[in-house]
Amino acid sequence: MRRSPLARPLTAVVAAVLVTSALVGCTGVSFSGACEPVFEPGDASNAVTATGDVGDSPAVEFPTPLIAEETQRSVLVQGDGEPAAAGSVIRARYTYFDGATGASGTESTELFTASDLAMGLGESLECVTVGSRIAVVGPVAEVLDGVEEGTEGTIVAILDIEAIYLGKANGVNQLPQDGMPTVVTAVNGEPGISSTYQPIAEEPRTATIKAGSGATVTEDDTVVFHARSWNWSAGTTNTVTLGDVDSWTTGTPYAFAPTVDSLGDETLVDAFIGATVGSQILVVIPAADSASSATVFVFDILGILATE
Repeated sequence: MRRSPLARPLTAVVAAVLVTSALVGCTGVSFSGACEPVFEPGDASNAVTATGDVGDSPAVEFPTPLIAEETQRSVLVQGDGEPAAAGSVIRARYTYFDGATGASGTESTELFTASDLAMGLGESLECVTVGSRIAVVGPVAEVLDGVEEGTEGTIVAILDIEAIYLGKANGVNQLPQDGMPTVVTAVNGEPGISSTYQPIAEEPRTATIKAGSGATVTEDDTVVFHARSWNWSAGTTNTVTLGDVDSWTTGTPYAFAPTVDSLGDETLVDAFIGATVGSQILVVIPAADSASSATVFVFDILGILATE
């Protein structure tokens, strides 16, 4: 089997690159309902204003230098629908600014997990709704992943919420198949497997562990999904070790169309096509050199990206 491009995760969130920006203003609003955000508004986040349609490049204004000793979040535009629960996957357009100078950084659209895996930026996405715009202000080392602890400075992030997806498979449990590893799932959805005393599979096999009730995946869809892989190695206990594919540890799901080019194997493609959102799929691919080893994949189908 070819090495799967799944081993190459989506582009990580990067720190701000300072450039110049035009600046104007906008008023803030508050969330309502039972969802309790991790971060509350503060003097710094309330000082940030933004104009322009949600989803477009915003015009942002705040006094400089803007300093925040802890992470704050203000809602600048209130969206609609159910708030994102902890662990949900969020598609958001973001722009970063240097709190000291007001200069803007990179603009991009990314997938984030609403949890502390993505530092303060991820936690700030709990309770957001689609169509919202939020301002997150805080110490750069607390807000952004990949920044060395102790890095000084305040960062201002504007995030427009474009879509909210499942954070884990939520389908109905299915009966296990003989000869396949057993999948165990943590409360947050993170999967593990056990194949103790199971002989290594000699043929590719696929099983649905949880059957979702969402939309059906087609070959033209861009699928948002979590994935983890293991090596099913030989031995008296057939120990299972973590492989190269692991979006659960990074907290950043994958998102691409299920093709041989993107997934690296026709069996993996077949596992995606016809699956429903909310499903958890187990796939075993034997090694090319008979049954000396095999790769075990577990996929959680979280959503389908809407086309323009």
